[in-house]
Amino acid sequence: MLATGAFAQQSSRPVAVLVDQIGSRPLPLRNAAPPTAKVSVNVEMSATERRAFELMNAERQVAGLPLLVWSNEASALARMHAESMAARKFFSHKGPDGDTVDGRAAHLGIKWRAIGENIATMKGYDDPATKAVATWMQSSSHKQNILNSIYDRSAIGFAIASDGTVYFAQVFLSR
Repeated sequence: MLATGAFAQQSSRPVAVLVDQIGSRPLPLRNAAPPTAKVSVNVEMSATERRAFELMNAERQVAGLPLLVWSNEASALARMHAESMAARKFFSHKGPDGDTVDGRAAHLGIKWRAIGENIATMKGYDDPATKAVATWMQSSSHKQNILNSIYDRSAIGFAIASDGTVYFAQVFLSR
C-alpha cells in the first residue's frame, strides 16, 4: 500500500494518515467467491458516518456530479473493515487475512462492476468526519475515488479503537 498523505505527529497534535486506493476498473458484474456471510439490509448509519457521507456528497455536488446513494451493502463492507482495523490495530487496505476490498465484497456476496475504497485513521480530532473527508480531498487518488463518475453508490464505515484511534473505510460501488 502506498501512503499518499501523512501528517507528522508533533507532541500532542492530532495525526491523520491516508493510504492510496486499491483501484477500480470497469469489469463485468462479478462475485468471485460464494458468499460466506450475509449482508445486513438494516445497516443504521451512525452520526459520524452520516456526516462524512454528506460531506463527501457535497464535494461531488460542487464538482457537478450526481450524488452517491447510500448502500447498505457497502456500509456493511466498510464498517466491517473499519472495525477490523480498530480491533486489530492495523491500517491497510489489505486485511490480516490478505483480502482487499474486492475479496471482502465477494465474501459478503456483493456484486459489482467497479469497486474502490478510501481509508483514513486519526486521533485527537473533535470532528473526525470533517477531517477524513478534507484529507481525502487533499489526496489525488482519494479525491479521484470521491469524484469518480463511474460510482453510483457508496457508504462509510467508522470505528474507534480502545486507545481512541479513529478508523474510516469508505467503499464505492458501481452496479
